[in-house]
Amino acid sequence: MHDDGYLCPVCEQQLVFGEDDLSQRARPDSGGGSNVLSLNDSKKAYHKQ
Repeated sequence: MHDDGYLCPVCEQQLVFGEDDLSQRARPDSGGGSNVLSLNDSKKAYHKQ
């Protein structure tokens, strides 16, 4: 879901890719759901760039 005023939990910028999944926020190590990667795996991948 894209919301112009929402900050991405991965990069802390405007959300442009992926979907905010409340279950992944509650359990950041769990994959599946709205996004393939877990929230923590997405953060690791982003910060490796």
